Amino acid sequence: MNRQIAALGVGLVLAGVLSWCIWWALGIPVSVPDAPPGKVHCVSYTPFRGSETPFDPLYLADPRRIETDLRLVSEFSNCIRLYAPDQGLAAAIPIAGAYGMKVLLGIWIGRDPVANRNQVAIGVSLAQAFKDSIKAVIVGNEVLLRGEQTAHAMAELAKRVKSETGLPVTYADVTDFWLTAPRELADSVDFITIHILPYWEDRPTSAGRGVEVVKSAVARVHALFPDKPIYIGETGFPSAGRERETAIPSLVSQARYLRGFMRYAEETGHDYNLIEAFDQPWKRLLEGTAGGYWGIYDSARAPKFSWRGPVSNYPGWRRAAEASLAVSFALLLGWFATGTAASLRRAMFLGIAAGLGGVLLVLQTEHSWAAWRSPLELAIEAMVLLQSLAALFVLPPEMANGRAAHAPAPLSHCLAFLRAPRSVPFDRALGLGLLRLAGAVFALIASLCLAFDPRYRDFPDAAFAVAAIGFAWIALARGEAFRPALARYEESVLAVLFLAATAIIVINETPLNLEADLWCALNLLMVLPWIGALRGTWQERFMLPYQRPGAKRSG
Repeated sequence: MNRQIAALGVGLVLAGVLSWCIWWALGIPVSVPDAPPGKVHCVSYTPFRGSETPFDPLYLADPRRIETDLRLVSEFSNCIRLYAPDQGLAAAIPIAGAYGMKVLLGIWIGRDPVANRNQVAIGVSLAQAFKDSIKAVIVGNEVLLRGEQTAHAMAELAKRVKSETGLPVTYADVTDFWLTAPRELADSVDFITIHILPYWEDRPTSAGRGVEVVKSAVARVHALFPDKPIYIGETGFPSAGRERETAIPSLVSQARYLRGFMRYAEETGHDYNLIEAFDQPWKRLLEGTAGGYWGIYDSARAPKFSWRGPVSNYPGWRRAAEASLAVSFALLLGWFATGTAASLRRAMFLGIAAGLGGVLLVLQTEHSWAAWRSPLELAIEAMVLLQSLAALFVLPPEMANGRAAHAPAPLSHCLAFLRAPRSVPFDRALGLGLLRLAGAVFALIASLCLAFDPRYRDFPDAAFAVAAIGFAWIALARGEAFRPALARYEESVLAVLFLAATAIIVINETPLNLEADLWCALNLLMVLPWIGALRGTWQERFMLPYQRPGAKRSG
């Protein structure tokens, strides 16, 4: 008993120290150059919170909430950009004026001619009523990018709004569409508004080099329209989401880009608008996880970072470390309670596994909460989390057994159990097989989605790391990973699908995306226990027929 208690103590110390050190390292503040003094020139503002969305035709913004938001925005900016004049957003104009801010008034233009007429009518009436508060009117936002109107139609609308309001007008779109726009569109506006988002460029760029993308875009547009002022209507960097080559969303990346861009704007005299004031969860439906995390403030209206001083990717790392410790200690106590640990060496191994597993589980939980976009996706995230919990509790003790570890049941055996549970006795091998099947199915679905519809999907590395590493470890320890196994067609099919999806992901993402590289490595670990099945299937289908007595090779 004393030996067990001592082993448990060693395991708890190792798990605690490891978890705490990992989170401490993740939370270390990074030195980032300061932003220049003064306020942000302008910032995009939309009032939606939680599940609220502009696609709700009955939504009407509460003026009291707008007042609360703009009081906060006025502390760091002199201007707000609105994208539409309806859904109660008209109240933002006099409120902004009361706080000494100007407004870039947007008129939303889409495909529907009736809706467009209503937008123009509301926008013109507001511009006429609040001329002193409105800096300019933006007639259309990325309409050409969405292919919803022609450049000629947008030019006509811009000229109409200009004549009816007497205010400066512009049209906003990404750089490439301005570079191909006819001169008619440029002539219809007082200045050209371009959107430059290094994260979303066709060739994604890191936060540290993002300003170079801005400089290049401004220079190209200026070369084409040298007589027109250029306004940077949207620029920014997300604080969360999937990596795109070297563009890595994080708090440090967001702070690095915004501070660097503001210094560039200060040095060159460029006017600009940052996207955006507050995180907008509804944008995740359109742009994946990253879409909801472009705000300078989070959705709860708390600042993500300051404009000066070091920035941490995990400012709340202590809370995350405490959660990891709770998971790690619960795992160790559970393992010891079931008699899993009987030696000091084994306890050390399990302590390390519990520490790492606790960190992975907290990272997965944080990602799931940030990424889910619908009740269905929340349910899927919950199921994947349950799979991770089961793998974390079951696999480390088996890994510690080495060659004596139980082998997971073949997939055919697992499928037979699922078809007729009462006809197949349940044992530890079957439980391991079912756990491996569940992890493989979820991971394969994720891989196929990342292969064929990758733009707005994340890499769930933390969710499947334990299953991939654990089952590969067991297969290697037992010496079964490369041993030919005949009649394992189910494993062979899954292995081929994983390898094909992995190859496509590598082609799509390029090796510059480290997050994708890690996911591909986990896929290969998933396949490793089935290499023997692949070899056996190959031999059975293509080699054995030629080894039978009397068999002849053709050709």
